[in-house]
Amino acid sequence: MRDILSPNRISLKQNISSKKKAINHIADLFTAQLTNDSEELDDIHAILVDALTAREKLGSTALEHGIAIPHCRISSCQQPQAAIVVLNKAIDFDARDQQLVDIIWALIVPEEAAETHLQILAAVVEQLSQPDFRQTLRLANDPLQLFETLCG
Repeated sequence: MRDILSPNRISLKQNISSKKKAINHIADLFTAQLTNDSEELDDIHAILVDALTAREKLGSTALEHGIAIPHCRISSCQQPQAAIVVLNKAIDFDARDQQLVDIIWALIVPEEAAETHLQILAAVVEQLSQPDFRQTLRLANDPLQLFETLCG
């Protein structure tokens, strides 16, 4: 987990009101650490938003228990990266079970890393299927402390 997650990409207690705004916030987290010029950052941000939105159009990435795992493969991505967003109030993420989502675990991977993509998704789904793990995310107040807990 330490290889793909950073405390800077953990966003807790967020007030986000829609799936579209959540995807935009996720793209913000992925681009915030980049040092490219502002025009290039805007391009990268737009690519991320478009790719995550396109994946959602194929079918919602929302799972049971108030969780969504938006993910995509990006050609400009050099290594797998994850971001976590925990919301104050759950939002509609078009879940099959009609449940609202308050935990969003996003993942981007290099375009050619299909097998790695599936392995990371499976590991994340396994962790998020544990009630205690979900509760840890929901109760977290400090990104660095949560990062250390997750990556211990």
